[in-house]
Amino acid sequence: MSDWLRRNRWYLAALVLLVPAAIVVALVPRWFPYQQNQPQPETVARGDTASYSGAEISLLDLEILDGEEWDATLGADIVVATLSIDVLEPTESTRCDIAVVSAEGGLERSWPAAIGDVGDYDIPDELSGLCSFATVGAYEIQLGFEVPAGQVTAPSVEISSSSALPRVLRLN
Repeated sequence: MSDWLRRNRWYLAALVLLVPAAIVVALVPRWFPYQQNQPQPETVARGDTASYSGAEISLLDLEILDGEEWDATLGADIVVATLSIDVLEPTESTRCDIAVVSAEGGLERSWPAAIGDVGDYDIPDELSGLCSFATVGAYEIQLGFEVPAGQVTAPSVEISSSSALPRVLRLN
């Protein structure tokens, strides 16, 4: 076998170099468009207003509640976010997605909003509803999120709309 390796060493060396090079050449043209289409968060401080997808949006309140006190799912805390949304120009894509994001411990994780009340925490009727950019007007919504107990201490609220992607609004 060593004689075979000696005779083919240059072919094997070329194979070891050319196969990875061929893979890189094939994937590089797809990598840059992929990177450009990834969400690019724009950070806004609490209380400040940001223009996003035809609306003025601000985070009015963001609090973390102890899940055991509020009878949340076992092992979960509750994050409650109150947002003010003023739709100035309705967009084609009227729906928006809202999630809580935490980048603690070097790992970014997100949790979608719960539908309705979370545990024993009741969202007031005048603040309940879904985020929508369909009609002109101002409204406030309050959303609840279940997050792992004790692991989220500095959450952000992330809003995305398909009409504004890859731009994403992150409210602290």
